[in-house]
Amino acid sequence: MWWFSELANDINFDLLGLILENVTGLRLEEIYRRFIFEPLGMNNTYLPVSEDDFIPHLYNGAEKVEYPLFIASLRASGGCVSTARDLMSFSKAFWGGKLVSTAILEQLADYKKLGLGMSPIQYGGGYMRIPLGGLGTSFLTSGALLGHSGTTGSFMFYYPQQDLHFVGDLSQFADPGAPIRFVMQLAMVTG
Repeated sequence: MWWFSELANDINFDLLGLILENVTGLRLEEIYRRFIFEPLGMNNTYLPVSEDDFIPHLYNGAEKVEYPLFIASLRASGGCVSTARDLMSFSKAFWGGKLVSTAILEQLADYKKLGLGMSPIQYGGGYMRIPLGGLGTSFLTSGALLGHSGTTGSFMFYYPQQDLHFVGDLSQFADPGAPIRFVMQLAMVTG
């Protein structure tokens, strides 16, 4: 059931991308470039538009998989290719109120628990909230991680209690929960 919920959310983001294209008269890759990538100096980030664009290798366990057409089809629901440095620039700008005002982020912060198999993750405002300090984190730290991880192993989380940003990519389909567990461990070590 989780994949259905994730698919529904992805469709909503893709619809929003189509609305942006319709309203601006620009292609989504141009909107991203003009209004996000260039202003933030994200020179190594782009939205693939065809299967011929460079798509980094991904893995399912030890098996290398290539899904360039799939990645190029994601568009507004997460199809950007980026580097850790550029993703860090985005994270700092996003959580620092340079892309979306912090007042709007606070208004969107109506988090709902996901299904039982997804505990402790909550979702609201288009991003995940992972509370720390409960049974799942052995009570070692407090606060919450805010951000998202992708099905390919990419992740971007902010830990406001320590003003830390965690970004990266495991390039791995086999265990979608691995980035979340990894970032939770990082937060517990620093908290």
